[in-house]
This record gives sequence, structure tokens and C-alpha cells, in this order.
Amino acid sequence: MSTAMWFDCPSRQGRTEQLLEWVQAVGRSQSPSSLPLLIFAATGDRRLQLETRLRATVGLTATYQTATPLGFIQQEVELFWPWLRLSQAPNQVVFLPSESEQVLASQVWQGWLNDESLLWPGTVAAASVRRCLDLLLLAGLAGVAIPEIPQRLQAVLPASLPPAIVPALQTWVDWCLAQGLLSYGLAALLYSQDLWPLATYRDRLSQRFSGCYGDDVDEYPALLLPVFQRFQAAGWPWGCTFNPLGRCREGQGADPEAWQAWASAIGGESPAQRSGSVGLSCWQPALQASLETADGLDTAAVWSESPFSSLQTVSRGQLLRQVAETIAQAVENGVIQPQEIAIVGPGIDAIARYTLIQILEKRGIAVRPLAEQRRLPSSALVRSLLTLLAFLQPGLGLHLRREAVAEMLTTLSDGAIDAVRAGLMADVLYLPQREQPQLLAVTAAPRWDRFGDEAIRAYESILDWLHQAQTEPSALGQLEAAAQQFLPRDRLSLADTAHLRRLLEVADHHWQLQAVLGTAPEAAIAGRFYSLVMDGTFAADPFPESQWQPPIAAVTLATLYQYRMLQAQHRWQFWLDIGSPLWERDQPAYYGYAAFLRHPPHPFDPVEAAQTRLLRCLADLLARAGDRIILCHSDLAVSGQEQAGPLLALLNQVPQEALAGKAGC
Repeated sequence: MSTAMWFDCPSRQGRTEQLLEWVQAVGRSQSPSSLPLLIFAATGDRRLQLETRLRATVGLTATYQTATPLGFIQQEVELFWPWLRLSQAPNQVVFLPSESEQVLASQVWQGWLNDESLLWPGTVAAASVRRCLDLLLLAGLAGVAIPEIPQRLQAVLPASLPPAIVPALQTWVDWCLAQGLLSYGLAALLYSQDLWPLATYRDRLSQRFSGCYGDDVDEYPALLLPVFQRFQAAGWPWGCTFNPLGRCREGQGADPEAWQAWASAIGGESPAQRSGSVGLSCWQPALQASLETADGLDTAAVWSESPFSSLQTVSRGQLLRQVAETIAQAVENGVIQPQEIAIVGPGIDAIARYTLIQILEKRGIAVRPLAEQRRLPSSALVRSLLTLLAFLQPGLGLHLRREAVAEMLTTLSDGAIDAVRAGLMADVLYLPQREQPQLLAVTAAPRWDRFGDEAIRAYESILDWLHQAQTEPSALGQLEAAAQQFLPRDRLSLADTAHLRRLLEVADHHWQLQAVLGTAPEAAIAGRFYSLVMDGTFAADPFPESQWQPPIAAVTLATLYQYRMLQAQHRWQFWLDIGSPLWERDQPAYYGYAAFLRHPPHPFDPVEAAQTRLLRCLADLLARAGDRIILCHSDLAVSGQEQAGPLLALLNQVPQEALAGKAGC
């Protein structure tokens, strides 16, 4: 087998299986003491899935190390930090997540934001800060220096730029380096501008790994290309899989054209591809023809016996109920299983998510929303722990309300204090104070014996713990001790576990960050943490998947982008809000991303780019559908306006029935 492999094929054509075969073949040709292979996956979830498949591969003898592109870049910069010879930089670095990055950048740039020299036209300060940080990430992933950013942007998207963008970004970079802080954008910039140019680093890379493989490199930034090129030039094993229907992260730093151009230039050998189509991809030419035919008369007959059908209502509320009812009836009649159904649409909003979940769960059908993020204060568990912290740290009493105290008593007593008793206790036993609020002894209440023995014991347990916790000076230690004391780990739901884990992760990072930034009083650090969390700065997934528990039989609910990144397939797909114009804009994209591609289009036409993405998205969805696609449309959107999206031409040609007869390819 050749040591150089390039496998270019669309969705569900065996790309990952091909990569596993390559790794197996390399393992058979290597000695047990060989250096590990470096294997990339596009995202963290895909990396875990790839590792699971690697471990399950029979006869795999090659050693390997898996990574994501951004994770690898961050890891390398941290590992070789002393080699960068950065002036005034500490010996160790603290990673800066995007939420903290936004907050600190706003503080560093406050002067430019006040005089509006860093404001983008038509945006508020927070949006301008986020856009500047996104541009720093795009520039780093493309290997572009900060002074070149304005020129790049104006070449592709002629528009007025904030005059302070270059000095602001340079100031931010210098400030982070002086503090020892590292974000993804800064890591990418340092890797491209400082680390990769070092010959000693490039030599060390070859001494650490014996080969390099990448799954779905259409989702990778161009910054990773030199790594593969080095292994290719040295004649070491390498391989890439490429999905022409993927490219979901093209607007977030990925540069699929650069990877494809490199493969063409070196003539990478590609194994024979599978013949035939998968799923409903054979309908892609007819679908594209229907969209390009304005009146649809030339293609309407084609769809009469197709696997497409439609659900059409006047209001969106009616549509959501009809979608849920159609699914419920099909499941109850044994036509299909919940795990074989996916509801996908552009930008699924909270109303649609809540309505579908509520209706289906009442019918006994579980729903699995993909990558949903809810702010930490939405969890009663998180709110209760922060309320408890307010009794221990000076200055937090200003934020407390009696309702929050009652909720804390109920939540942390594991139900021993019901909501009614908790409310009465908060009314008579909670002493509000700005600096140090207190909970009084239960005997301070008139007729305290009426609370009941169980509630009194639970209340006194909380009170005793508060007195003991006063000896712990660290608010972080108090928070961790409270979680250990009051939360029954064996009975926490996955949602509560996810919120608790996220809260403790955020707290640990917050105190690390404050230790780097200066010696603020503990109470001030705790107050800042309390405000950041309660303001909704941080979020967690309320529907996490656990590797320790088998997946439940549930209907998948996802945006187009989330569903395509999941790389799943289902027998039935419900395309929600088919008349929405957001079908062309669901793929997330940073402002000006085209300026940082290796081969940017000149001139860049956003309309043409959106149409190209739409056709690629539809082809990908077709490949991931097995039997049916149900188009779901309401004449009126949530706002009450009529919908006139790009897919209405298709909607007008398919049968208006919930479950039309199936038609294959």
C-alpha cells in the first residue's frame, strides 16, 4: 500500500472506514517500538467517536495519538512555550475560553470602545469585540499577520473598518502574553508566526510521530497543512479523507479549497470509491432542477411518486403540533422507531424546541436536542449553590431575595423541606444584610415546631454546615465542599450533572485566572464570579450524552449545522420551516471569513456563496435520509410574516399528505 493516500468522497461513502484500514496497514508494517501516528478528527465529539472505533478495530497494532486541529495547535504552543522567547511572558500559561476572552478584551479595549474607534458600523460594543476576536482567530488559522487584516478584508468585502482594529488587536495580544493568557486565536497566531518557522520545532515534530492522518480535512484550517506537507515531503505515511458535501466549518476558519488544491498538486493516490448512491442522494439532480425551475411545471410530475411529502398549515403553532402528531402516530402504529427520526431546520428556536419536546414526551416519545446550550442560572441546582455562597462571602447579600433562599432550602435538602415550609422559613429565619446575610436558628421562629421534625433536621444540617464552612477561606473551596455535602451524586440527572460540572469548571478557571491577573481580595473575586454566572455568561448542555449509559431511543432535534456535524443518518427526516429564508444562512460564518482563505473568490458574492452552501447542504441531507423526507411549512412565520424562502419551489410540487407512499431510488 502506498504511504500517501487521499480519499475524496461524499457523505456515507466509507471515509472513516478507509482511514481505519490505512492505520491498520501502517501498523502491520511497523515495529512495536515505532513512534505513534498523529490522527486528527474535525471536532471533539468526532475525536471521541474515532478513538472508540480505533479501540474496537480488530488487529490494530499501530500506536496513535488523536487530536482536533485547534486542540493540537493549543497543545503545541503550550508545550513549546519556552521556545517562543516571548519578552516579559511568564513561564506558564492559562487557557482563556471564549467567554472570559470576551470579558477581558472588553476591559482592555474600553478606551477605543468609548471613543467608538473600535465599533463596527451598526453594531454595539459587545458585538464589535466579538467580531474583532473572531478576526484574530481567522487570521491565525490562515497564517495572516495582524497588520494585514484590514487589507485582506477590504479586498474581499469593501466596507468601512474601525480605524483602531490593528492597534487594538496588537494591544490585546501583547497584554495576553504579558499575563500568560492563551486563547484559541492567540495560539493560532503564535503557531503560525513564531512556532512553525522554528526549524528545531519542525525537526522535533518528525521525532515524535511516525505518520499523520486526518479524517474530514474539509473541516480543517490551512494552518495545519504544513504539518501534513512535512510528512508527505519526507515520505512518511500520511492520509486524508475529504467530503465535498461537508465543509460545514468553512466560515469558521476551515479552508477546504486549500486542502483540495494541495492534493491535486501532489497527485495523492485515492482508493477506488464505492459505486452507486446512498440514502436518497439519487434525488439530488431532480431537487436541484426543481429549485432552478422558477414555476416548477417542468419537474412537478417527477415528484408525484417520490419519497417526499409535505405538511402545510397556516400558523407555525399548528405546524409544530401537526409534526409532533405525525411522529407520534407513526411510532405508536409501529411504522418507525423514535431513533430513526430526525427533525432538522434552520435556527430552531426555543419555542419550536419546547413545543415539540412537550408534545412528544406526553406521548411517551423521548426527544434528543443536539448541542442545546442553556445558561447556568437556568438550573435550580446552580442557583442554590450560589445562594449558599452568598451566606459565606461578604458583599453578596445585596443580590439575595427571599425566594432564592427558599429555593436553596428545598434544593439542598433533597426535598426534605418542601416549597411551602421553605417559604415560611425564608420569611422568618432569613435575616437580609448587605455584607453578611444570616440564617437564624430554627427556634427563633414563632411556633417553630410546626415545621416538622424532618424539615427541622434538614434546616439545622444546612445551618451547621454554614458555620463550619466559615473556617474555609477560599470561596472555591466552599463551593466544592457544598457540592460534596448536599448533592446526591448517585441520584443527579444527566442535566444536573452537566450543569454542576460546568459550574465547577468555570469556578476553577475563574480563580486560576484571577491568580494570574493580580491579588484581588477573595470577596471581590467571589463577587465577580457570582455576577458572571448569574448574568448568564456561561452555559451548559442540558441534554448531555453519557459514555457510561446506552443512548436512549429518541427523536433527534437539530439545526442544519448541528445535524450535519453529527454525521448521522435516519430513515425519516422532517425538514422544518421549509419556507424560511434561513435555509441559506444556517451555516455559522464569521464576518469576512472569505478574506482569509488561501484562494479567496474575487469578487466575493455572498448571494452566490449562500446558494452554493444550500445545494451542498441539501445534497448532504439527502445522503443521510433513508426512506422519507417530510417538508414542513407554515404560511406565517413566528413573527406573523409570510415566508418566502428558497425551497418553496420544491414544496409546491410534492404531495400534501403526511405519510405518502414510499419511493426509493
